[in-house]
Amino acid sequence: MSDADEYDRQYQVWLSSRGADALDLDRRLENLLWRQRAMLRARRPAGLTALDFGCMDGVFTFALERAGAVATGFDVSPAAIQQALRFRGDRLTPRFTTNPPSSEFFDLVYCAEVLEHIDDDRAFVGRLVCQLVPGGVLIGTTPVGRHFWDPDHKRAYDENSLRAVLEPWGSVKLRRYYRSPLRNLLPLKQRGAAVFLFEVHRAG
Repeated sequence: MSDADEYDRQYQVWLSSRGADALDLDRRLENLLWRQRAMLRARRPAGLTALDFGCMDGVFTFALERAGAVATGFDVSPAAIQQALRFRGDRLTPRFTTNPPSSEFFDLVYCAEVLEHIDDDRAFVGRLVCQLVPGGVLIGTTPVGRHFWDPDHKRAYDENSLRAVLEPWGSVKLRRYYRSPLRNLLPLKQRGAAVFLFEVHRAG
């Protein structure tokens, strides 16, 4: 089975588990995942070019466009990209593709919970950083430890192991982020589900 076939299968399983609301773009944008809202707060995209790498069916790509970005969504799953195009309808933007836009450069690259699925994660981060313009920023999330565990995950991260992947490629900002905004103001580490919210800044 190819990667495209496998991710098509995973996407169809995800759709069937979510019911009719999964195909309601407005509802999903109104209820954007807390990790995605955190990425938008970390780095506002207004007036900038942005790549949503691993966009699935494009909901976060639409959120980037609504926030003022010139947005491109990439995913390996043709089924997910076809749904993104159905969401888009007759409009020309955002742009969606199953072909990695490897020859293009962006002000911002967003990568939400993709890193843990990649065999060679350090090289993968390097490829994304190379798609940034000088001074551009890679923004992403990955689960802390084994929360949100998926059989396709290649590893679980702690802060040290994640920094080892990111720091060869630029200046790094890294923090834990929790679902509750109030919880993020407290200094204690939570035992429950959290993500690392990371930024890699390419040198100007």
